[in-house]
Order: sequence, then structure tokens, then C-alpha cells
Amino acid sequence: MGAAILLAVLFSAFWVCLAFAAGNIHFGRLKVEPGIDYKLKYDDNIFKESGNEVDDYIHTVTPSIRLSYTGNPGNFFNAGYSADLVAYSDFDNNNYTSQKPYVSFGYKSPAGFYIKAADDFLYTKDPLGSRNQYQLGVNTERWNNNASATIGYEFAGQYSVEVLYKSYVERYDLDQDKWQDRTDNVYGMSFIYKITPKTSVFGQIRRTDAEYDEQNDGVTGGGATWSGATSQDYSLNDFFIGARFEPGGKLSGELKIGYGEKAFDNETSPETSPLFANRPYEDESTWISESNINYQMYERTGIALTLNRGHLGSPDSDAASYIDTRVGLHLTQGLQNRLALLVGMDWITNDYQNEVSGRPDKFFNIYNAGLGIEWAARDWLKASVEYKLESKKATEDTYASQEYDDNVVAFRVSALF
Repeated sequence: MGAAILLAVLFSAFWVCLAFAAGNIHFGRLKVEPGIDYKLKYDDNIFKESGNEVDDYIHTVTPSIRLSYTGNPGNFFNAGYSADLVAYSDFDNNNYTSQKPYVSFGYKSPAGFYIKAADDFLYTKDPLGSRNQYQLGVNTERWNNNASATIGYEFAGQYSVEVLYKSYVERYDLDQDKWQDRTDNVYGMSFIYKITPKTSVFGQIRRTDAEYDEQNDGVTGGGATWSGATSQDYSLNDFFIGARFEPGGKLSGELKIGYGEKAFDNETSPETSPLFANRPYEDESTWISESNINYQMYERTGIALTLNRGHLGSPDSDAASYIDTRVGLHLTQGLQNRLALLVGMDWITNDYQNEVSGRPDKFFNIYNAGLGIEWAARDWLKASVEYKLESKKATEDTYASQEYDDNVVAFRVSALF
């Protein structure tokens, strides 16, 4: 029944939007783009389990609307909303809706002062896990909000100084999950030197204060009773050097490499926990990266490179923290007849730090590979077929129960007007 309703929504919205296929909707410089997206995928391990895998067909309909305004360089406004309406063919108890509004704007004065701000919100009950993989494979109701603001001043068209603030808030609905409620406050400053009109180099310093709100209020969760003296609160001190490439050339995106330190506010986990076993919190440091580069090698050939590495708080009973490293290479190759070949590979490592005494080192390799074909039937209408494999492997047999293989075949059609 859920799949039938989603299909009805899809086709109704499709024919309504078809009326606008002649061109985008404009009000002066304001562009309005309604859209609709439908995905059908077969997933042979929907709960990402190491054994007794369960498969299903999953339907996703995503209506959306985007508003954008572009003025003089540095002046813009973007806003939008989309909702994923997801229905499982067999396991309809897993059905969920994700809502994703966002807004961003920028202003730059002729004198060199500029400001940029953005906010995006997610409300969901999906089984995809949070950023730190908490509740991966389990439908978990939660919301998060990610807000940022940057204020800068450009001197003589070549030098710039920026200060930034970011806020990340994550909240869970069920009491059993609230021990992972967290608020991050991020403060930073960047010094930028423009070497060409589209290329800049910079240095950045940044501090993050992360507080597990409910842990400090004495919540019980994850097999422990928490307090302000045992919470997983921490701070990060990060130092970067890097380069920015503005859109319009062969290169676009940002390259950032640096050094990061993580310091816990407390010394040990709760004594009352049979799982956490009064585990000590130990500070740590490592090299870090936040790099996402797009390279338009030829007119039909585009390459996307990613290298991201940093500290994450762990909801795991074996360690309070892990280092997450992600390396990705994705190729888009244009073919004849409005076709494009899509090839992607990602290698992710989760290196857990300061495991409970007596436990072997906890380290996972996660491999993602994808191959697909996309057809741009019209400028506003695209369809694709893609196969993806995700495989998680542990380096120690002790953690074999957390391994899994997941194969997904997906068909997708999307229209944006």
C-alpha cells in the first residue's frame, strides 16, 4: 500500500511539473525550480548485518523546490525544501519520511566587507545511521541542525581575513537514544591570499567544543548512567593550510590539510557501566584533512577527489573515540546520445582509539564501489541505473559480528524545471 501511494504521488507530480518543461520559472533574478525524483532500489542486506541478511525493494519519492537569486559577485540567496518519502515493499514497518529544508545567503560590499551564512535542517527516522554510525541499520527518529556564518574583509582585492562560527545540534526522539544528543560550537579564523582571480591559498585555525547535553544531565543510556564528571564531552583544536579554487576553471573546490588535537573534558567513563568498565578518556592527535576537489579534465570528463580525515566521538563500548578517514575517486565520462558513465570508489577506515584494556585493536576497512549509466533525456529530465557494493571488514576476528556486505541495484528518474 505504501509503495502504491508513493507511485501515485510521483506520477501526479510528474504531470503537473511537465507543464513547466519549456523552461525554468523566473521572477527577475529569482529562479524557482520545482522537482521530482523517484528511485527504486533492490537492497540485499537492508539491516547491514553480518549474517541472516534480509533483502527488499525500496521505493523513494522526493518532491523538492529550490529558490535561487544571484546578484553581483558575492551576492546570492538560496533556499529550498525536499522530502524523501520511503516505502519498503515487504518490511513496511521501516517506512519513513526525511524532511530537509535549507537556506543560505551572501553579501559583499564594494568596500570589501562580506558575510556568508547557511543553515540546513534534517528530520528523519531512517536506518542510515548518524555521522558517527550510531544506530546504523535501525530506524531511529532524530533531527539535526547545521548552521554557519562567516564574516570577512578583503584588502586591495588580494588579502582577506575571515572569522567563522558554526553550530551543530543533534537530538534523538527516544529516551534510549538521548545519551547521544550533542551540541557542537565551532569558532575559527582564516587568513587568505589570492594568487590568481580564481585561486587562493590560506591558513586556518579552528576550535570545536562538543557537549553531550543529556549525559551531563544524568541520563541513562548505552549501558551506563552518566553525569557531568563522566560525559564524553571533548574539544578539538585544528590547524589547516590549503587552497581554494573558485568555479569557472578546470579546478573547483577546496584542499585542506592540517593537524588536529582532541582533548576530553573528563578522565573516565561511568564506574556504574558494565559495558564501558570505567574506561579512561585519553587525549590524542593526528593529521587531518577536509578536501573536496572537482577537476574538469576534458569537456566530457569530470573527476571528483575527496580526502577527509578527523576525530569523531564513538557511541561504542570499546572506545570513546575513533579517527575517520575517507578517500574517494569518482569519474563522470560523457558518452554519445546524451549518456554518461558513472564510476566511483571510496575507501573508509575507522580507527578506534584507546580501546578497553584487554580488547584487541579495533579497526575497520569499508569499501564502496559503484558503476552506473545516466541518460539526460532532456535538459530537465534524467534517468540512471546503478550498481553499488559496500563491504565492511574488521582487521580482528573479535569484531566479525560487525562486518557486512551490501549489494544495491537502483533505477532512478528525476526532473527539475
